[in-house]
Amino acid sequence: MNLKERNMNVNINAVSDSEVGLAGTNQESSSLTETLFGADTLSIRQRVEASRSTFLNSTDATDDMPIENIRDKFMALDIPSQGSNVDAYLDKLDQDVLPHCSHLASPRYMGHMTSPIPSFLPEIGRLVQTLNQNVVKMETSRSLTFLERQVIGMLHREIFRFDHEFYQSHLQSISEALGIFTSGGTLANIGALWTAWRRAQDRHPAQMQQSVGTLNKPVIIGSELLHYSFDKGAHLLGAHLHKVPVNDRFQIDLDALREAIEQFRQAGQPIICIVAIAGTTDYGSVDDLRAICELAHDVEAHVHVDAAWGGGLILSERNRSLLDGIELADTVTIDGHKQLMLPLGCGLLFFRDPTFSQATVHHAPYAVRATSYDQGRFTLEGSRPVNALYLHAALHIIGKQGYDDLYTESLGRARYMAQAIDARAEFELIAPPSMNILAYRYIPQAYRGKPLDEQDNNHISQFNIALQKAQRQKGDSFVSRTFRPIKRYQNQSLALLRAVLLNPLTKHDDIDFLLNDQIQIARSLEAAG
Repeated sequence: MNLKERNMNVNINAVSDSEVGLAGTNQESSSLTETLFGADTLSIRQRVEASRSTFLNSTDATDDMPIENIRDKFMALDIPSQGSNVDAYLDKLDQDVLPHCSHLASPRYMGHMTSPIPSFLPEIGRLVQTLNQNVVKMETSRSLTFLERQVIGMLHREIFRFDHEFYQSHLQSISEALGIFTSGGTLANIGALWTAWRRAQDRHPAQMQQSVGTLNKPVIIGSELLHYSFDKGAHLLGAHLHKVPVNDRFQIDLDALREAIEQFRQAGQPIICIVAIAGTTDYGSVDDLRAICELAHDVEAHVHVDAAWGGGLILSERNRSLLDGIELADTVTIDGHKQLMLPLGCGLLFFRDPTFSQATVHHAPYAVRATSYDQGRFTLEGSRPVNALYLHAALHIIGKQGYDDLYTESLGRARYMAQAIDARAEFELIAPPSMNILAYRYIPQAYRGKPLDEQDNNHISQFNIALQKAQRQKGDSFVSRTFRPIKRYQNQSLALLRAVLLNPLTKHDDIDFLLNDQIQIARSLEAAG
């Protein structure tokens, strides 16, 4: 009897006589089991592939159905009493769901930090789902626990560049970890803050004890462009989050940072973490990582680099210099589902010193044991899929040279778009690209070539909000928008258009199309008053 037959036998025979009323007869249970676990998967795959191809072949950035109409398709709450066949379910998806998904792979979708994924990864995804391993513990993942540790070590070495002996000693150590997988950058950043908090408790127990629950809370310091995950993390820990202004290159102002450090030291508030950003969400700007790490170490503060966006550039010899100093950080966040082009759900947190992983260790007698290789000891999350397999596949199939080529082309697209914006009188480029994100805005005809006051800028902001909404509704191209203070306008907050130039399928013609699309929409808005 093979494994599949044995599992079917267990499922069928597990229905006792008293359960017949719920499960029907054993014959009916056998039929259901066969339907669920013995179906013709080839025909299902072919049917899914047809739906997938239809979606991927769409060139629009979004569909033009009003969001309220989409919402109204999902108001029914009744669970079907009888299941349907797969074809009927897929027909429903084809009609109500897939046409109204965001076309993130479209070369003219340049609005958010999500790339199309390489064509081999959905096939790896089928393997991930079929294996259904849970890497919280060895007993539910075995070899894939070691694979996850290995692939974390591969990137750890690219970040911190320790010697061969270091990795031979720590890579598969039973008592510590070089890093952890998370479901995304938010949990990775919160995990870094938790680690910093516990380290501060170990190093300065009296000061931390006196600060907790008082007005002089322990402090986390970063720039005003910090990701919102740090607001969440500070709130969860009961810490004070202090945000420092940025300079005209949208990097943290180092003088203001020094002043803040001295202010909190004088007040007796422990600084548990200083955060540097390698790729801000709004501009792609990179803080002076080396200077910030040195400042943090001088005051014995944990230093974390949020490289959720820019961290992938550690694999690019031509562009790694943008991350100079990252190797000095205590912890680093990288999102695999951003510039590493993996499926969503691939966040990573790295520990420069693997003993930092012990700061947040927890055990359970039935699962994550102290004397095991269980990764769940070190993670905020419990059960996790083996998303490490996506990263493992990408590093082997794309390779460092492949990533280097992709990043170099991506940064080149950002430079091309910046030049195209500068060449058009209709637009104002807010800053040259630091990486591959651009912020700019449309200037209506009435405001061009003149000094702009606060009221002018308010009108221009309202116009850009309307422009972005109209472009999204039209659906032929897409950028997102943000709202940030700009130094050249006396720190007045402005609505800005935001383009992300990650997609390898985006060509110069697509960039020109998008800008011309915006100009045409804007002219229509101007004509309508």
